[in-house]
Amino acid sequence: MESAIYKGVVRHRRFFPLRHEFSYSSRLFYLDLDELPGLFKDEKFWSLNRINLGMFLRKDYLGDPRKNLRDAVCAEALRLTGSCPTGPIRMLTGLRIFGFCFNPVSFYYLFDGNNSNPSLILAQVNNTPWNERHVYAVSCNSLSTKVAHTFAKDFHVSPFNPLAMTYKWNSTSPAAQLIVHMENYPQGNTEHKNLCHMDATLSLDRIAWSSRELNKILWREPWLSLKVPIFIYWQALKLWLKRAPIYDHKQNLPPVSSLVADERLASQHKKTEKKP
Repeated sequence: MESAIYKGVVRHRRFFPLRHEFSYSSRLFYLDLDELPGLFKDEKFWSLNRINLGMFLRKDYLGDPRKNLRDAVCAEALRLTGSCPTGPIRMLTGLRIFGFCFNPVSFYYLFDGNNSNPSLILAQVNNTPWNERHVYAVSCNSLSTKVAHTFAKDFHVSPFNPLAMTYKWNSTSPAAQLIVHMENYPQGNTEHKNLCHMDATLSLDRIAWSSRELNKILWREPWLSLKVPIFIYWQALKLWLKRAPIYDHKQNLPPVSSLVADERLASQHKKTEKKP
C-alpha cells in the first residue's frame, strides 16, 4: 500500500518587517488516488463521500466535485504545464474530522510510470480569510529525491503578506521523511530582493496506514482539523497587535505608512547584518 499517514510539525517564521514565529503539530494523509476507493471500506468510523466521524469528501479538493479527482488533477496539470504524467497520483492533505476540514495547502504528487520520485507537484493553496483557491505547478526531476523550484507569487494568501513576492521552494520526495520548505522574497531588482520576509516548513515522518492509527486520530486528536484555522487567526491577532503591515486584498499594496515602516526596518536589519 502506498497510502500512509504523516505526522510532524508545521513551522512559520517571519523575519521582516518584524520577527514572529510559531509552530504546531500536524497529521496529514497521503492518499494514492487509485487506492482511495478501498481505503475506508472496512472502517467503522471513517468513510468515503459519506457522513461519518472521519471522512474524505470529494468537494473539499481540486476541481469540480462532480468529476473524478484523478481526472481533475490531470486536467489541471494539462492547463498549467501542457502535459500530465501517466503514472500514479498521490495527494498529501487533511481530511474532514467531526464535520470540519480546512487545508491551507494540499499537495498532489504526479508520477511517471514506476518512478519513485514525482515528475510534477501541484500545490493547491487556500487563502484566509477570503476562502479562495489557487494551484501552483512545481516541476520536478524524477531522477532526484529533492526538488528546488523558484516561481512568482500570484495569489494573495494572507493580509500580512504582499503579492509582489517570489517563492523559493525546496522539498523531498514522499518517503520515510517528507519535507516541504518555502521562502518568500521581494520581486524585482529592489534593494532588499535577497531579504527573506518569511518561511514555512513542513517536516513529517511516515506512519503506515492502519485502522488503529486512523482511530487514534479521532479519539486523541478530534480537534486536528479545527486547530489549523484557530492557529492561523490567533497568530493573525498577534501580528495585528504588533502592528504588522496589512496589505489590501484587491490592490495588494501596503499603505504609505507601511512602506515607510518597511524601509526603516530594512535599514535596521541591514545595520544588524554588518555587526560581527
